[in-house]
Amino acid sequence: MFNLAHILTEAKPDPTSEAYSETLSIWEKRNKICRHTILSTLSNELYDIYCDLKTAKEIWNSLHKKYVVEDARNQKYAIGNFSDFKMTEDKDVSSQIHDYHVLVNELKNEEIILPDAFIAGFLIESLPESWKHYKNNLKHKRKLMTLEDIIVHIRIEEKNRQRDNADKIKEFSSKANLIEVGSNKSQNSNRNPKKFKGTRNKLCVACP
Repeated sequence: MFNLAHILTEAKPDPTSEAYSETLSIWEKRNKICRHTILSTLSNELYDIYCDLKTAKEIWNSLHKKYVVEDARNQKYAIGNFSDFKMTEDKDVSSQIHDYHVLVNELKNEEIILPDAFIAGFLIESLPESWKHYKNNLKHKRKLMTLEDIIVHIRIEEKNRQRDNADKIKEFSSKANLIEVGSNKSQNSNRNPKKFKGTRNKLCVACP
């Protein structure tokens, strides 16, 4: 705005230089404008920390060091979370895909942009062990699929698996009920002959 960015990198004039007093006066004026401009943008908490520094260069270097290091730390944290991502068997795949999206967005927020093909392929590799056969089928497809395509494909597969599991549970329950009914009938049929035999014996005894 003031065309004074050079003050952030230039040192204070050397007293042994020619026209020192003149260059010092110009530098002090420019440093004052630049310093006040920086301080005016800071929050009250940060202002209290940096207001004691006398040059714009000192303030800038301190802020640069603090926040560039912090940005690097945030980047490493986002990269670590992404690389550690692995789906588990105890949670729905759809909910874990949402977690994956969050990690991808964290990378974007840190200005780390990964190729779409890599993000899509990494999601496939992160599927649980029970999806191994499905993963192999996806990897052998010749058509290049976007992340959105793969997510839709995975969600359809998950719904099919849930329906198949529900059918298996229903079938197992039906078989269990049939076995129980058959067992009860068998027990009842075993009891009736004994009762009939006992009754017949009593009738025979009563005969003349």
